[in-house]
Amino acid sequence: MKVPSLLGKRRVLTERQELLLERERSALTSLRDALQRFGADVTPHDMRTLNEALAHLDELFLLVIAGEFNSGKSSFINALLGDKVLREGVTPTTDRITLLRYGTEAQERNVEEFLIEYMFPATVLEHIAIVDTPGTNAIIRRHEELTRDFIPRSDLVLFVTSADRPFTESERSFLAAIQEWGKKIIIILNKVDLLETDEVEQVINFIRENARDLLGFTPQVFPISARLAQRARNGQVDEALWQASNFETVEQYILETLDEEQRLRLKLLSPIGVAQHLTDKYLKVAEGRLETLQQDFATLDNIERQLSLFRDDLGEDFVYHQTEVENILNNFELRGMDFFDNTIRLGNIMELRHTDRVSEAFEREVLADVPQQIEQRIQGLIDWMIEKNLRLWQSIMDYLQRNRVPEHRDGLIGDVGGSFDYNRAALIDSVALTTQQVVNTYDREAEARAFGDDVRNALAATALTEAGAVGIGALLIAAFNSIWLDVTGILTAGLVALAGFYVLPNKRRQVKRQLRERINTLREQLLHTMQQQFDSELDKMIGRIREAIAPYTRFIRTQREHLTVVQGELSDIDVELGRIRSEIGK
Repeated sequence: MKVPSLLGKRRVLTERQELLLERERSALTSLRDALQRFGADVTPHDMRTLNEALAHLDELFLLVIAGEFNSGKSSFINALLGDKVLREGVTPTTDRITLLRYGTEAQERNVEEFLIEYMFPATVLEHIAIVDTPGTNAIIRRHEELTRDFIPRSDLVLFVTSADRPFTESERSFLAAIQEWGKKIIIILNKVDLLETDEVEQVINFIRENARDLLGFTPQVFPISARLAQRARNGQVDEALWQASNFETVEQYILETLDEEQRLRLKLLSPIGVAQHLTDKYLKVAEGRLETLQQDFATLDNIERQLSLFRDDLGEDFVYHQTEVENILNNFELRGMDFFDNTIRLGNIMELRHTDRVSEAFEREVLADVPQQIEQRIQGLIDWMIEKNLRLWQSIMDYLQRNRVPEHRDGLIGDVGGSFDYNRAALIDSVALTTQQVVNTYDREAEARAFGDDVRNALAATALTEAGAVGIGALLIAAFNSIWLDVTGILTAGLVALAGFYVLPNKRRQVKRQLRERINTLREQLLHTMQQQFDSELDKMIGRIREAIAPYTRFIRTQREHLTVVQGELSDIDVELGRIRSEIGK
């Protein structure tokens, strides 16, 4: 394939260069797709920067001139072009990005609101495009923002610093920002004509040492005087001034040392630096969010443990209540056995004819307050479950309120955060508010009545008794009365044949067996109904809590799946970018 030449013509890439270019384009495209999948929290500026890096692969080599205002950037460019193309001054004169390209005649056009393209017939512009930027320490902050935003598009940055104020704090800050994008940096030490020869060397050493500490490498430093270079080229060349300006060294570097092969290498490396910066940035965001989600999952695990303990505790305590009901029925059965032993005998044969009196005695001596005891036990079970449920809601409310503020907000990467943290915080607040509302409006009496109605309806729906009785006790009395009716039916039928000593004992055994069977049936049905209603109500209690936290649960599970995929994609892209960088460096 063919691309615009770095010398203003067209050239054919070698097979290796073409492969590297295609791999790089593919990696940047994959990164763009991954960031789009990342979601709305990827900043428009970052997406625009990445798209510009992709488009920049097919453009001329871009040399960006940056530095503080009054460092002599415009003077340097004018000296490089051999003409006074740009305005110069001691106050900020550049308020827009100026893109200088080669043209057969000088002309200017507005490309964007803050971008001017200036065509000029300078030889150096046949090789490269030059960008003049506003001062980095200008009072007008928008000027510095323009420069910072344009840096990612550069292939090489010439950073101009003034010999009378070298390596200021604002320059250190801006150089660090350039370094984040992985750009090659050359430092131009301007205005050296203001210093003595030995002072120049001292300043150069000062810049190199500080730059090494800041950037991690020692950049090239070119000491020049743009002012002397311009004077030397004003009309006929003044060799003495030209030599004194030392401008030839930087010009030679740009035109000769920075040859076509070197420019191509830097041009391929430039988008890699942008892509690696963005990949690293959003990998950290993904990792930070996954770490935050781990805390969320820990919160859910804690709640699930509370629910599990709640179920276990209620299950253990329910066994106690069941046992108490069984004891009541066992005692009832024992009293019944004693009653029949004492009642169905020859000495009491005449009394047995009065079934009403026998029935009253059975209710008084055997049944007694058994229905009330069982009802009290069931009501105690209901009240106990309702109280336990309220305490569970309170404990979950307290726990969520302690964890409702994201702990990693301070660890956000730059301006990334947005919807993830907002949605997460909103969901935690919503769940905490829901649990608080449940606690504040919890009506123990209403809950107990509803639970009691469920138990009563369940009892009425079994073979224990007919539906329609009011209250659990009434249902149980009806059930016990049905037992006695069965027994008296046996007695009445048997009294007709009371002809011998062996008949009555057989009838007594029959009655006792019948009572035992009926009580066993009652016990099984009653305990089964209690267990069934207990399990149903327990599931409802736990289900309501899970329903309350369901939006929060869905959010963190969905986010973990999404972020894990994005993290994997970005990690793969990061590895590929590293390989491409290594190949370009060979």
